[in-house]
Amino acid sequence: MPVSEEIKSFMKDNPDIEVVEVLIADINGIFRGKQMPASGLKKLAKNGVPFPITTTFLTTNGSNAEYTLDEYGSDPDRICMPVPGTLKRVPWATRPTAQIQVTMLNSDGTPFFMDPRAVLQRVLARYAEKGLRPVIALEYEFFLFDRGTIPPVPVSPPNGMAAASGANCYNMDVYYDFEGLMQEIENDCRAQGLDVIGLVCEYGNGQFEVNLQHTSNVEKACDDALLLKRAVKAVALKHGLLASFMAKPIFDEVGNGLHAHVSVLDEEGNNIFAGEDGEELLKHAVGGLLRTMPQATAFFAPNANSYRRFDPDWFAPVVPNWGENNRRLSVRLPLSDEVNRRFEHRVCGADVCPHLVVAAILAGAFHGLRDETDPGEPLGEFDLVDFDGVLPPRWRIALDVLEKSKIMRRYLGDDFVDLYLQVRRSEEEEFHRQISTADYEQYLRII
Repeated sequence: MPVSEEIKSFMKDNPDIEVVEVLIADINGIFRGKQMPASGLKKLAKNGVPFPITTTFLTTNGSNAEYTLDEYGSDPDRICMPVPGTLKRVPWATRPTAQIQVTMLNSDGTPFFMDPRAVLQRVLARYAEKGLRPVIALEYEFFLFDRGTIPPVPVSPPNGMAAASGANCYNMDVYYDFEGLMQEIENDCRAQGLDVIGLVCEYGNGQFEVNLQHTSNVEKACDDALLLKRAVKAVALKHGLLASFMAKPIFDEVGNGLHAHVSVLDEEGNNIFAGEDGEELLKHAVGGLLRTMPQATAFFAPNANSYRRFDPDWFAPVVPNWGENNRRLSVRLPLSDEVNRRFEHRVCGADVCPHLVVAAILAGAFHGLRDETDPGEPLGEFDLVDFDGVLPPRWRIALDVLEKSKIMRRYLGDDFVDLYLQVRRSEEEEFHRQISTADYEQYLRII
């Protein structure tokens, strides 16, 4: 359905809508945007809306990166056009509000190279050329904290029960302590068309996991992932809580991960990983993932805190390895029948941009399929990990590896990788210059 018809139908069904939030995803997995009267929707469908060109590649805190100012300091506007199917009601808003996503275009109408959606489209085009269609499902972990506490304090049950501190993985009693909040999250997600198929208590104190249904509409899966985070944070805030997808919010707890389950369909809709021949293709895809994992780490761990999560004592994968049904591994092959044969990519933190990490994952898998890459020997269900050849353990190292990469550049584009590095290097250096509380605790009196 054309966006103009979609808007007409939506306003007929929602005549009370007063304002619309216009949202665009940036390389940090954060929605930037502006609010406009509902009457502006028709004009938006026809003419789009201008956003500064740097909107898609701001630093995490919303600044223009220092290293980009020479080329992009004048910050001209670019037109952003609405994405079909993204006009939704905002159920948690205090006034009748809708939201719509937009994508940035160049002056000639082609996709802007730094828009995360455009990066993902480049990789998906490779699959389409071969008659292939990826299927993906994303799982997010997040913590609930008391609002306004630094360091953050895990939430206490709102029903007055004593907090069950420590690991409470899959504890249904703890889940039901927060049943009202979880039900509201699920209801608001479904009201926005997000297919939530699971909410569980996770391993950390105050940690939960939410799962989205698998789909072959990969762009929508990534859009939905960002909308999911937005809904969780908004509903938690209504309840006076902070929901955080920070990779490592507490030093002596597990971190928050983003796990991606991926299979690939052929032109007839059959899973290419099924059957004996499919097992060989699956191994090749895994081989490509392992080969490209170090150079893609800068996408899987996009900020300073991301690298604090890389702690093997807390189940975070730190070595490019693979095997059946082993959660210590970077690439796990879950229990499944032939129809659902897939790999699970477990490296990313929950702080990533889903469009970029999915693009990097799919690029690695495609490269492995193309080159018939050997993944090496798998580890067994109960095997421990040998910590040789670990992934880049610090932010600057990961950026250096990405800069020298060939495969990521080939699939994501030199123009994108170079500007991404400029933004991240500016952010890394700014963070490194900060003087933390730990500096004072360790050195102020002693030295």
